Amino acid sequence: MVPVAAAVLVFLVAGALYLWWHGVWARTGADLGDFKVYVAAGQAVLDADPLYEQGKAHLPTIAGTLKYPPFSAVVFVPLAWLPTQALPVFALGANVVLLLVVIWLGLRMTGRRRDRTTVAMAFLLGALCLAMQPVEWNLLWGNVNLVLMALVVVDTALPERSRWKGVPTGVAAGIKLLPLIFIAHLVLTGRWRAAGTSAVAFLVTVGLGFLVLPGESAYFWGAGVTDPDRVTGSGSADAPENQSIRGVVARLLGDPDLAAARWVPVAAVVGIAGLLLARRASRRGEDYLATALVGATMVLVAPVAWSHYWVWFVPFFVLGVQWAAASGRWWPWVPVVAGYLSVLAWPGGRNWDMPFPGLIFLPSHPADGPVAFALQNVEVVLGLVCLVVFDRPDPGRARPPFSRRLAARLRGTERVGGVKGSRGE
Repeated sequence: MVPVAAAVLVFLVAGALYLWWHGVWARTGADLGDFKVYVAAGQAVLDADPLYEQGKAHLPTIAGTLKYPPFSAVVFVPLAWLPTQALPVFALGANVVLLLVVIWLGLRMTGRRRDRTTVAMAFLLGALCLAMQPVEWNLLWGNVNLVLMALVVVDTALPERSRWKGVPTGVAAGIKLLPLIFIAHLVLTGRWRAAGTSAVAFLVTVGLGFLVLPGESAYFWGAGVTDPDRVTGSGSADAPENQSIRGVVARLLGDPDLAAARWVPVAAVVGIAGLLLARRASRRGEDYLATALVGATMVLVAPVAWSHYWVWFVPFFVLGVQWAAASGRWWPWVPVVAGYLSVLAWPGGRNWDMPFPGLIFLPSHPADGPVAFALQNVEVVLGLVCLVVFDRPDPGRARPPFSRRLAARLRGTERVGGVKGSRGE
């Protein structure tokens, strides 16, 4: 058993190492680029400045336009009130806390007791996750992805009878449209009240956007919402950081301006498969796993998925480590460690004369052909592997589902042939 103090110390050391790397960017003023856009969007609301129309909006981002719905700009207004010196502390601190929240809820939802051992495990896993490329990249840019993931995971952890069940997911979708897929998951799993609550919460965010920013809302929902180029600019579907199905197909075909007909059918198949796998996991009572599966599906089918969208590897890592630890064998650690190493923030390429971490940014790969292509698309590949490995059919075997087997192991008991037996033999 690792003492809590030792686990916290390991986490603080990992955080210090990250801050050292972050400082390379901070010294040039290039850090927290996305967070600075959020602050600027909040200030634009206060100043009644444009947010979406190119040539009129002047946010510090691609084309100068906000990429999220108008409600998000309203949410960002308090950021404009914070002292400038407090912004980096808030951005990094909030994201790190939310990372620990997602890990802690994952441990609790998969059978861990609320004790010192679980606290220590949460900090140790948090330290390891800080070294993941998507997490590191999310912290560097100050992106909202960890916030959205935390909202959805908190919603998943709420009791089914809670009157708030569905609200956090609806709010997450109001900030950034991609989490709407979780409402579809609620419908597919028959959680009609939660799905309805979530949909109403989302519509309330749309209404608030129209109430506060009527002109900007009309522009966004009328013209901008269906255009993927509003996120990246035109002709950049094959950018190496676009770790989605669309990005893979664009790189495979060498087509930076990929037509929808060439990638949407593939994404549709992956999306349907991911939602069905998540429904099956949810029906077995494995809601943390189901949420992770929907999260991975969401990123895979997005028109544009920057690598920091893949913070959804964190729940899979939590599940994988618990599975390997509970097995009592060495071999389950092999895929867990291999997956972790594939998304580690290895020294990669350089852009703008700044270090870009991860295998996807390697300027030249150690092999040609399929291996090189896999490295360039490693996060998409790992996302697809997670869909298959973490929820596969197990026909004809009278075994309880993964989460129940895991919880039984952690409690020291399991059901053998339908009879509860001791693990003390």
